[in-house]
Amino acid sequence: MKKYTYALLALLLLMITGWRADARNVLQDIFKVYQKYQEVNMTLWLVGDIGAEKRFGKELQMWMGLMYKQEKDPKINAYVKGIFERLKPHFKNRGMNFDLRVIRDSTANAFVIPGGHVYVFTGLLNMVGSDDELAAVISHELAHAERRHALKNFRASTAAVAVLNAAVKNRKDRATWGNLLGYLTLMQFSRQQEDEADDIGQFRMAAAGFNPAAQVTLWEKFLKKHGDTKGLAQYLSTHPPSSKRVENARNNLKKMNVVEQTVFNNTRLILSADRVNLIANASFENDPAANGQLPGWEVSSGKTGLAEQNSVTGRRSLELLAEQRMASVRVLSDYIAINEASDLTFTGWACSENGQQNAAIGIELYDANRRLRDRAWAVRASGPLPAVWTKIEARMVNTTEKRLFAPGNVFLRLVLQTGPISQGRVWFDDLRLRPTTTVDPVNLLANGDFERRTPEGYPGSVTVLGGRIGIDPAKANSGYSSLLVQGAASGESGFSFQPVSVSGLKYGHEFTCSFFYQGDRQLKGTVVAEMLDEKAAVLSRRLAEVAFEAVPGNWTANSFAFKFDPQGAEVAAAKSIRIRVAASLPADASLWLDTFIMR
Repeated sequence: MKKYTYALLALLLLMITGWRADARNVLQDIFKVYQKYQEVNMTLWLVGDIGAEKRFGKELQMWMGLMYKQEKDPKINAYVKGIFERLKPHFKNRGMNFDLRVIRDSTANAFVIPGGHVYVFTGLLNMVGSDDELAAVISHELAHAERRHALKNFRASTAAVAVLNAAVKNRKDRATWGNLLGYLTLMQFSRQQEDEADDIGQFRMAAAGFNPAAQVTLWEKFLKKHGDTKGLAQYLSTHPPSSKRVENARNNLKKMNVVEQTVFNNTRLILSADRVNLIANASFENDPAANGQLPGWEVSSGKTGLAEQNSVTGRRSLELLAEQRMASVRVLSDYIAINEASDLTFTGWACSENGQQNAAIGIELYDANRRLRDRAWAVRASGPLPAVWTKIEARMVNTTEKRLFAPGNVFLRLVLQTGPISQGRVWFDDLRLRPTTTVDPVNLLANGDFERRTPEGYPGSVTVLGGRIGIDPAKANSGYSSLLVQGAASGESGFSFQPVSVSGLKYGHEFTCSFFYQGDRQLKGTVVAEMLDEKAAVLSRRLAEVAFEAVPGNWTANSFAFKFDPQGAEVAAAKSIRIRVAASLPADASLWLDTFIMR
């Protein structure tokens, strides 16, 4: 809207001065008109006009873009903006469009400028230790914006108005506008304004689903590190913490009936464990419906069930029982959308009762009206199935020999079938169908989702180092199960993952880890990243040591990064990296971990 206003002013000015006027004079007159426009706009802002504040905010944003570098890392932007977007709907914007930008700067700072434009410096991300603490900071700034504290401060300050007027009269002067931005970003709010922003921010962050107890730990952390007055970081110098503000935050928790705690989510480096799968209920973990139907599947013929004690992942597999040699059991998946250009890859696991049962995996193709068009044994032709879990893989795509996905084929259904001429049980589990071009993120920690187990029932690729460990199918953060660690009679309880080879790694290679945890009570533990030599002996220096504290009832997330940077003799000695978890647990205590990822 603003650019059209400027264009109209320029056009009117040309009409007034005449087309033969000297171009330089025309430009000078344009700037005079613009300056008058800005003076009027600032006057309107100072009397509370929302439209004027929006225009003023856009002007300030332009200068901020010239003076500071925006963070380009999409992961950092997504993390901070994700928290901001959860908070924003809980604040009254008074017609303004609140937004947030991340500035690449080591300064620990955050502020809001007129118009509701919030800025967070990357240096602040290292000062706060969790999502909830960052939410407390952003929520505090949004409260300042909602209450228009900057406007109130300008109205009350002759010096502030002078800085504002100087900027209006010197639109092209970077230094003058820099002074104005400096005044805004380093603005000292009154005690009353800070208390108001504290109260509003704490209640609104709770409404957005963040833990308001983080406001207590945030101010306490700052006070412990910096004291009440001296050595404050830049953010703290403009929003100085005090013991009274800590006490006020505690009183607010009592009003909200929230228990004070120090354990919060830190998802800044959380890594997605999602895998593309076009098959619904692919590992048969969903409970049957009230009518006995298996979610995501249709039993076309024969007898089927869920095998609770025989699975590759989770707690269940699909069992097909051919009670007579000439009677096949047939199960079909839900309809899966395809087209003639589809290129799909199938993987899955299957086994039989004694190696003599036949089984096949095929597909059925349907048109837009879900009428059957074709059948094909495109995955596994009928034949004897081994008595041990066997992985099956196939690619489904049109070839010169056969046009599998012809025009008009709109849906696909996967078919699992016993026989023909076969009697007994076969099992299927962990089926996946995905576009061939899909690239799954690689988790360097084998069985980091704790869904695979050994034939004896122990978690696969995990070594117990104290206490007792096992797979718990009744509790999971994602997928079908979690790892349960129970206390030892004495000493630490814990486990380690299969070591990751450092072969081919360059010095300084950075790894990122994330994990979720929960306890049956308040429990403390440590995650350690350590180097091993060729005999699997542990080198003395640790690459990372991250403490965590589990709480009952909720999964908590943590994430951290570390570098492979061997020193001195470690360069030749280090052959692998091991992730180890250790906790001092009472003998009757339980600690659950899940979705443990390292990349």
